[in-house]
Amino acid sequence: MKGKTKSLWIYEGFAILEEAGPDQLTIDELCRRLKLTKGSFYYHFKNRQDYIRSLLEFWEEDSTQRIINLSQSEESDREKLDRLTELVTKEQNRSLEVKIRSWATHDEKIRLYQQRVDEQRMNYAKKLCATVYKDNVDSNMLAQIYYTILIGSQHLIPPIKGKELMHIFKTISQHITKYSKMTE
Repeated sequence: MKGKTKSLWIYEGFAILEEAGPDQLTIDELCRRLKLTKGSFYYHFKNRQDYIRSLLEFWEEDSTQRIINLSQSEESDREKLDRLTELVTKEQNRSLEVKIRSWATHDEKIRLYQQRVDEQRMNYAKKLCATVYKDNVDSNMLAQIYYTILIGSQHLIPPIKGKELMHIFKTISQHITKYSKMTE
């Protein structure tokens, strides 16, 4: 039961972030919404800072490492890159990602988590691009282009997602593949 209740606290924190932003992410608001006591909160977390650390660690694991692990189940690096693209275009928590990124602009601790997530994602994308496209393209630049499109698509109103975002990535991939073959 301990893990299940701790998960409730985490998921409710994500809901508050999405709906109202980080200023409303208080112990009192969490307790009110979950109809649980502060004693229950303090059973799982030392204080609000410990809670936020747990929240961000869960977000980092779920939105980054889980996606990387799922894409790594593919055989070739090309298939891994395609699977990664498929996974990020199907992710549902894009509004949460926007809220966390916004929060990071005015909170140094949150910014450090965001930077670490961005670095992990970029490093994985660079690695895949380097092996898929070899020396024919600048893998660092290509990974930055992919990641910039992903982040930018989240911030548009309305956001670009799903099939439309997948189409953008496929179009870029086709052009890069054609270009890399021309330079061989």
